[in-house]
Amino acid sequence: MPSPVRSARAFTLIEVMIGIAILAIVLAIPRSARNSVQGLALEAGSRRVLRNARVNLDELRRQGFDRLPPELLTVAPDGTVSLSQPHVVPGSLEIRTLDGKPPRPGARVVAEYRFSLPERGEAHTVPSRAPHRVELIRGPVRELIGVFLATGETLQPIPASLSKERKALVLPATAAGRVVVADYLGEGPGAEAWGSFLSESLQPTDQPTNFKLLHLQRNDGGPGVHLTLLRVRP
Repeated sequence: MPSPVRSARAFTLIEVMIGIAILAIVLAIPRSARNSVQGLALEAGSRRVLRNARVNLDELRRQGFDRLPPELLTVAPDGTVSLSQPHVVPGSLEIRTLDGKPPRPGARVVAEYRFSLPERGEAHTVPSRAPHRVELIRGPVRELIGVFLATGETLQPIPASLSKERKALVLPATAAGRVVVADYLGEGPGAEAWGSFLSESLQPTDQPTNFKLLHLQRNDGGPGVHLTLLRVRP
């Protein structure tokens, strides 16, 4: 007796759609993981920018009212003025007299400018093996202000040099395996501060007053932070 013929089973439309959905989920997993990593990196970068901006803002709070721009200054006999802040952003300085006349020795002038704020308290663990070198976040470095060895809650100044490309610290063997803290001014985008005078009604004015509005702009290659600070003459 001949055996019955078995017909080949066809996939239904629903089964095909389920298979496509499963395949799409499997293919999407690496992309989802990659997006998650990128999102975490962006969040960590934003937190670092905000933390550094708050450190910079505290630094501005500690500085005297008359040392922050805009400054009311007297022209020296040689025709120069001495700004209180170092690291003036090139091209940002504007000098104007109160009477509208050209600056002259003894005249009172207003100096408006932007200045860069150094990185403060960037901490790294020094490798135990030579070379005892740590990479800085915002290299290349324009000016190395100080390097400190963290000992408990105290910071002890230690000697350090910059690498040839000025992007890393080269430390002595005595710092191996320990935490160092660096203050420096980087070449790349960082923190800039500037200000304006405010009237008693807190409106911007060109005339010197007892009120200043300070602006702090922080850019570290990602989303920037813009903070403001109202200063009143003591």
